[in-house]
Amino acid sequence: MSTTLREQGIETVHDQVVSLVAQRWAKAFRCKVTIHTSLEQNPWADPQQQCDIVGWHVSSAGNTTMEWMAEVETDDSIRDAATVSEWKQAVVRGIPFYLLVPRGLKESAQKLAVDALVPVSGIYEYTFVKDLCQVL
Repeated sequence: MSTTLREQGIETVHDQVVSLVAQRWAKAFRCKVTIHTSLEQNPWADPQQQCDIVGWHVSSAGNTTMEWMAEVETDDSIRDAATVSEWKQAVVRGIPFYLLVPRGLKESAQKLAVDALVPVSGIYEYTFVKDLCQVL
């Protein structure tokens, strides 16, 4: 998946990737998606949930159900020791948890998750080519 990222107010790589993935996955999973970026600090429904992207549904009875969560890491954040503890705090038992990391860091992220016993449903890599963000 790729797209040009020129959305007003989005300046960081992290927020660009969060925005792109949220838009794409909302369509792919046919669910509502809420993001957590430097611009938009409104967690999906639970003030304690701080994942970058959360996919959810509202049932006909009005109940909200979290479907999946995703964290976007950058070159700097993946190397930060606090990142893994943030993953541990974010994970909700039974809810798929995905990571998006810069290209070339998938194996490092996998090792960090395994070593910390963080259950990850999938790890995707992203890269930028001529103003296009591609998620691999």
